[in-house]
Amino acid sequence: MGLFFDCLRRVDGVENSNLHLNIKQKRIMNSKSFFLGIVGVLVISLIGLKLANRDSGVNRITSHNAGTVAGSSNDSDNRLAPDFSLETLGGGNISLAEYRGVKPVVLDFWASWCHNCRRDMPKLNKMYEQYSDQVEVIGVNLREGESTVSKYINSENISFPIAFDPRGSVSNRYAVQYTNTHVLIDKEGKLVRVVPGDIRESDIKSLIQ
Repeated sequence: MGLFFDCLRRVDGVENSNLHLNIKQKRIMNSKSFFLGIVGVLVISLIGLKLANRDSGVNRITSHNAGTVAGSSNDSDNRLAPDFSLETLGGGNISLAEYRGVKPVVLDFWASWCHNCRRDMPKLNKMYEQYSDQVEVIGVNLREGESTVSKYINSENISFPIAFDPRGSVSNRYAVQYTNTHVLIDKEGKLVRVVPGDIRESDIKSLIQ
């Protein structure tokens, strides 16, 4: 009898050990499932953010010590747009101040590697050719060499002035963090609003009405 009960205790002990092992394994599996669930949510969130940036027609650039223009609300609070003087494609310099009191200005921050810019610039150029006597457009290229810029501009027959911002100093002053960003400036040189993504004809018309 003693041997029989001893066997029962051993069997019971093995069953209890297996039960504890199963519980432990289930806890580990639940923990892994929870961890994988969190990872899945993060991945989906990152993909959604990337798609949102793509759909809005902008591409992120690296910006340091940026100002507060592009990060502000659409209302400019009657602030003067930061002035600048940059070298232009083909030689010479261009400054924002020279247009103050003459006509409104659209600053187009772009790069040739930006797919959205390649889509937007030809459209903007057509609007420029239609409204150039009333609105100036300045394409501010972000940190690309003259040969790269010249090749793209010539291939698309872009006619508005192209300025070089090799160190990103102007984009930083305007707090521009994405290519294909447009800053609208009125005739008095005051900030009107920032247009992220593709610009529309209604944006141009808003400066001359």
